[in-house]
This record gives sequence, structure tokens and C-alpha cells, in this order.
Amino acid sequence: MAGRAGLQLSNKASARQRHGGSFIAGLLLLGSLSAGGGAARAADLPSTTQAPVFEPPPPEFSWTGFYLGAHAGGGLDHFAFPFAIFVPEPGGFSKGTSGVTASGPIGGLQAGFNYELPFFHIVAGVEIDNSASGIRGQTTVNGTLASGAPATAIFGSKFEDFGTARIRLGYAWGRFLPYLTGGFTYGTIETFYSVATPGFFNAGSSTATRSGVFPHVGAIGIGAEYAVAPHFTVKVEYLYDFINARPEVFNRVAGSSILFGTRTAYHIARVGLNYHFDWLSPPAAPVVAKY
Repeated sequence: MAGRAGLQLSNKASARQRHGGSFIAGLLLLGSLSAGGGAARAADLPSTTQAPVFEPPPPEFSWTGFYLGAHAGGGLDHFAFPFAIFVPEPGGFSKGTSGVTASGPIGGLQAGFNYELPFFHIVAGVEIDNSASGIRGQTTVNGTLASGAPATAIFGSKFEDFGTARIRLGYAWGRFLPYLTGGFTYGTIETFYSVATPGFFNAGSSTATRSGVFPHVGAIGIGAEYAVAPHFTVKVEYLYDFINARPEVFNRVAGSSILFGTRTAYHIARVGLNYHFDWLSPPAAPVVAKY
């Protein structure tokens, strides 16, 4: 009896162990199914991560098109000239040579058109400009007349304004454009003088706009331009602007004559800012997305 009772107890314990193991295994299986279902549902939800935005590369800068801008700078020149003075008195004659150094500021506007050739990066263009000028110079000559009387003369000129119409030819390194330039020029020049001797004084001036054809009149130079933004460029430029030498003769008082040589030829240095219109610029290449 005691043996049978022990056997029954042992069988019941084994059964409980089997039921307990099955229960634990069921819990583990249920947990696995729940985790798998949650992952599947998470995969079905929309992603909150934004797709990368594709930014096309910036278009290559083109020099082709019209532009408008402003400039400022200065001019400088020195030249020697002959002079002759005749005054209405016995022995009232004197002649000699002297020199004038002229300098001053300039500023104005320019407009032009560039065309960048489809080969060799060559840029050809035309530009017109006009500048107000404060360039002026004068000299004082102290001497004696043939009679021995002292004489003082002042000779001078003022470059009031000038303009050019030039071709430009350059080579583009991307946004950098060095160039050569040359063409037509004109200028408005005031020439003035005064002569004083004992018992005589005479002063006067004349203003004229002058021009001509190369090689006696013209403008030649060199420059460089750089694109600092899609529509804006800055430039530095040197011009030699010249109008040939000529004599000026004044006969404002009967019996007197004042003659001296003058010229308009200046070394011009200036900086400028241009706005480029893209009316004729080539369109940007289309961007093709790849997936």
C-alpha cells in the first residue's frame, strides 16, 4: 500500500512538471508571435524619415549677354609744349617751352554686350562709356619780353568729359575674364590762359569737343573682370585715351596773339561694377534623375 501510494504521488508530480513546462513553452511562443506581429505592423506604417533632396549643380557661368554698369577712377598725364606771346607794345614778344602735369578723378557709366564663343573660351564684345572728368592741369611761366619787360603767363587745360566706343577681346577662365580693348574716343576740353605784363593783361579760354580716327585719336587698354555673383561682375581697367596734339591761338585783343600747344592724352585707371542680363544666356542643362 505504501509502495503504491508513493508511485501515485510520483506520477502526479511528473504530470505537474509536464503541464508546467508546456505552459512556459506556450508563453514563450505567444511572446514570439506578438513581437513578430508588432514588427510587421511597424513595417506597414509610413516612414517619418524624409527622402534626400537632390540639388542640381550650379550652372556654368556664361559671359554672353548685355550688361550695364558704373565706374570710377582717375587720370594722369604730363606733356611739354611750345608757346609764343605777342603783346601790342614795342618789343612785346616772347617764346619758349614749358610743361603741364594734369590729374584728377573720373566717374561714369558703361554698357556693352559680350558673346562667348562655343570654342576656346574666347569672349568678344563691344562697350560704350561716358565719364565726367575732373582732370585738369596748368603751369605758370615767368619770363621777359624782347623789350626786357617782365611777363607772366598761365597755360592750362581741363578734361571736362570723355567717352569711348571699343571692342573687347578676352579669354574666359570660368568666372575670370582678362581682356584687351581698343577703339574710338571723344573728349570735351577747355583750354585757358592769361598773360600779364606792365600795362597789359589778357585772359581767355575756349571749350571744344574733339575726336578723330586712329592712329591720331583713340583709346587702347587692358582689363580684367570677375563674376562675384550670377549677375554681378567687378572689373579693373587701364586705358590710354589720346587726342592728338594741336596748337591753340587766341587773338582776343587787337595786336596781341597768344599761341601754345596742347594735347589730350591721359593714362586712365578705373574700377567698375556691371550687372549682366541673362536675356541671351544659354539655358541651363536639364537635370535627369536616376533611380
